[in-house]
Amino acid sequence: MNVAAATTLTSDYKALVCLFLAGGNDHNNTVIATDTPSWTGYLAARNIGGGASIALPQANLLPINPMTPVVDSVGTRAFALHPSMAPMQTLFNSGRAAVIANVGTLTTPITDKVDYRNNSGKRPVNLFSHSDQTAQWHSTDPAKKIYGWGGRMADQIKSSNSKQNFSCISSSGNSVFLAGETINQYQITSNGTAVPVGGLTNLFGTSSNLQTIITAPTSSNLFEIEHAAVVQRAMAAQADLSTVMAATGASVVTAPTQYTNPNTGTLANNSLATQLQTVARIIAGRNTMGAHRQLFFVNMGGFDTHDGQAPNQSNLLARISHAVSYFDDTLKTLIDTNGGPIEDMSSKVTLFTASDFGRTFTSNGDGTDHGWGSHHFVVGGAVKGQEIYGPFPMTAVTNTSAGVDNPLDVGSGNLIPQISVDQYAGTLAKWFGLSPAEITSVFPNLANFATPDLGFMV
Repeated sequence: MNVAAATTLTSDYKALVCLFLAGGNDHNNTVIATDTPSWTGYLAARNIGGGASIALPQANLLPINPMTPVVDSVGTRAFALHPSMAPMQTLFNSGRAAVIANVGTLTTPITDKVDYRNNSGKRPVNLFSHSDQTAQWHSTDPAKKIYGWGGRMADQIKSSNSKQNFSCISSSGNSVFLAGETINQYQITSNGTAVPVGGLTNLFGTSSNLQTIITAPTSSNLFEIEHAAVVQRAMAAQADLSTVMAATGASVVTAPTQYTNPNTGTLANNSLATQLQTVARIIAGRNTMGAHRQLFFVNMGGFDTHDGQAPNQSNLLARISHAVSYFDDTLKTLIDTNGGPIEDMSSKVTLFTASDFGRTFTSNGDGTDHGWGSHHFVVGGAVKGQEIYGPFPMTAVTNTSAGVDNPLDVGSGNLIPQISVDQYAGTLAKWFGLSPAEITSVFPNLANFATPDLGFMV
């Protein structure tokens, strides 16, 4: 088996980094349509709760300029980002980032709210539930709920890595996204520390070497043999990771600067940037790890903004923008710790965002409630950036008394996604190197959608 695996090793390197925004990011205040019809609908929707407005001042928004004009039934659209996202604005306008509009959990297309109401079997299970929608974003396959599409992708390409322990790495605990049917995710702390197996010497105050006892089976008992193998594998992986992290300090991967909290104007550490620094350090040690294909999972919480949304989301989006920009800059001049030259790895690493769901267009007074479809970012040198992919929805919320009807609004500005997670993920999988048959295996629902490749990757 080892000989067969060795013959399938690829010589290049690619990595996918999932940045999960836990709690459900309000996409409506992240990417905003600012043309006159859209802005009129936006203001009406964001003020409809009757309490404090969560509408952003138009003068403070950061314009983004898609290379391909977005023209639809509303007219020619114009767009901007939240005022806290200046670094992301730079990434987008320089062609290093793209927006994927109105993505969400779907197993088959739902064209409008009439289709939604008349065909209940098309709806994802338990819409608007944090746990259920997070699980469906991570898995996409109702028949394999406990396995994530990242892990299932790793199942397909694991032979590309001579040390398969490092195919899937999470800096945020156990993640369904990285759970494969044959691949186990490797969990580390945000600063790249793997918890070692301890207490291996001085057993009960004696000089007995516990390591020998637990790593060298003394019988043919299958449980004992497998336990020893697991412990040996864990110890070897921890030693490998420690070697890489020791070799990728500040001289190789510069630590992130502090970011400016937009609410206080003060500098602060950014824990998300620290997670991405750890990812960059592991990528720098890819040859030591024998890695050619890797998937990473980083997580940032706090997006369940039922109240206090304006200050809370402002700070969260500032941290995202700062961290992602730092990560992109770091990858441009990454040193190979195994003796290779400084290399621009940014075209070989793609970061993408995901979240439980979007949020309602309407305000509950000081925040928003659970939604469905949402807008996401894809960042990296291999991204066909400075574009908005997918139909950007109209911003008007259905109001029958005012004669306004949004065909995608199933209530309170909850928008039916027009791009499925499978399409979003399948496009990334194709770039990652999966064959059409492997993509079909990982994403069985993709056959239900007319456009399996959204075209945002080179």
